[in-house]
Amino acid sequence: MTNNIFPSPLGAEQFEKFMQFTRSLNEVQLAWISGYLSALTAQNGVPVSLPAKNENIPASGNDPITILFGSRTGNGKEVAMNAEKMAKEFGLAPTLKSMDDYKPRDLQSEKNLLVIVSTHGEGEPPFAAKELHEFIFGKRAPKLDDVKFSVLALGDSSYVQFCQTGKDFDLQLEKLGAKRLAPMVCCDVDFQETADQWLRSSLTVFAVATGGKIKDTSDSTIDTSVVQNYSKKNPYYAELLDKINLHGRGSERQTLHIELESDLPFEPGDSAGIMPVNNSELVHEVLSVTGLNPEEPVKIKNSKISLFDTLRQEFELSKITVDVIKRYLEFAPNEELAAIYQSQEKLQDYLFGRDIADLFSDFPVKLSAQELIHLLRPLQPRLYSIASSPKANPGELHLAVGVVEYQNGGRTRRGTCSGYLSEIDGNKDKIPVFIEKNPNFKLPENDETPIIMVGAGTGVAPYRAFVQHREQSAKRGKSWLLFGNRNFETEFLYQAEWHKFMKSGALTKMDVAFSRDTDKRVYVQHKLQENAAEVYRWLEEGAHFYICGDMKKMATDVQNTLVSIVENQGTMSKDKATVYVNKLQKEKRLQLDVY
Repeated sequence: MTNNIFPSPLGAEQFEKFMQFTRSLNEVQLAWISGYLSALTAQNGVPVSLPAKNENIPASGNDPITILFGSRTGNGKEVAMNAEKMAKEFGLAPTLKSMDDYKPRDLQSEKNLLVIVSTHGEGEPPFAAKELHEFIFGKRAPKLDDVKFSVLALGDSSYVQFCQTGKDFDLQLEKLGAKRLAPMVCCDVDFQETADQWLRSSLTVFAVATGGKIKDTSDSTIDTSVVQNYSKKNPYYAELLDKINLHGRGSERQTLHIELESDLPFEPGDSAGIMPVNNSELVHEVLSVTGLNPEEPVKIKNSKISLFDTLRQEFELSKITVDVIKRYLEFAPNEELAAIYQSQEKLQDYLFGRDIADLFSDFPVKLSAQELIHLLRPLQPRLYSIASSPKANPGELHLAVGVVEYQNGGRTRRGTCSGYLSEIDGNKDKIPVFIEKNPNFKLPENDETPIIMVGAGTGVAPYRAFVQHREQSAKRGKSWLLFGNRNFETEFLYQAEWHKFMKSGALTKMDVAFSRDTDKRVYVQHKLQENAAEVYRWLEEGAHFYICGDMKKMATDVQNTLVSIVENQGTMSKDKATVYVNKLQKEKRLQLDVY
């Protein structure tokens, strides 16, 4: 008798027969059974016709299915494109649509719907999904009784509101009457494998429910990564050409200008992903508070390496994330930590500025080396806006990196990647790097289109690439940079270069805000307001407006200021000004690269 290790409504004899039956099936047969039962459940117990016997659908299948994606960085679009390809193989007739261009009222005419959507920041929909998200929760949302759907949610489990936008779509579509044919799946930052499995199972379910073909895909692999030779899993190892501190003497902070040798293809606006390693000192601190042996071998990725090397190379140590707290509590329940976890305010306060050594020091628990690494989060690459144009610097890739270092609890804390880059020896080591495309932060196709660029601190990096790129053009439009930092004397990043660009005409106008040089704090949004009439005039002339920097404060303040400028200069209501600015974003004339 097979032991039933999962809670089940089946009797012992039923369960034994069920287990014997499922063990005899291959992957495709299991997917078919899963699809049939899911479709049966979705139709409230009414048996669905098997594909071969469905008289209402042509033998070729050819049933329409809409693949609707809402993406910020392009990952969702890549998954959607693969879904389109695979749907055709199942005999379905897919239509690929971006939420950015989708008419919300078209929802009620859909029959089969695959939704692929990411979450931005703490539970916010990406701009592409914002209008549709608001529509389905609004008073005008229609009944969707004839719609069958499945949702794939893309997100990052280090955030409290993990995959919240996908969860919103999944629950609200059901509330509006749509029938869920396959369960929603949440993807973390390493989304490829999970997305691949969702595509296989969901499309199998739709094929069963609509009379399409069941295709054996067990030996095929769906590529859900950006198509290029080098990637996150296969980075390019770049030689360090130069490293310069951009801050003047007396600055308490550092911003590094880093130049790498690289033939990786990229465009201004793209980001470079850097694969760092942890600081050895921090690894020793984690080992000290856990009392574990650094030389103890642990199994990871089908091989055994020492615990010290594993912690240095494979896992996040410099910050505590929500998913780590959750696993920690499952492993070793603790009332005090549980109270923190259950309060969003307390949780955010606890996470801020603390690292893994703090967690094990604050809430000590006895564990093995293998148990430790199961609790931790895989080390993720850090993304930096590329600060150079391939036209101006062929064979090179430049970055502007703010070095994170601060004191907390009597210990010095360092940013994982900024610390790694500041300490790396260019004569000994090469830097693993890959390109992360950013389709939503691009120069206008027409070089003569005016551009307004707003950035603070290292948010100026992509604008250096923009202006370098435009300097190489025979015809170029007006360009205006509004830059902010703390101090003029010590933190005017790339000051000499901006003067050179002004002289050459590549940069038409520049306004700067240095917040700590005056009694009253002056930021980039204040400089926008001072030039309100000219900002509005440029917008009316067709200018594209860019914002790069901190998402929670700077970007929000700049957007609110932009609405205010349009309201006052365009002599319209605040509601109409908001519509004006939203239209700019929908037309890709307002673009944001925020973090």
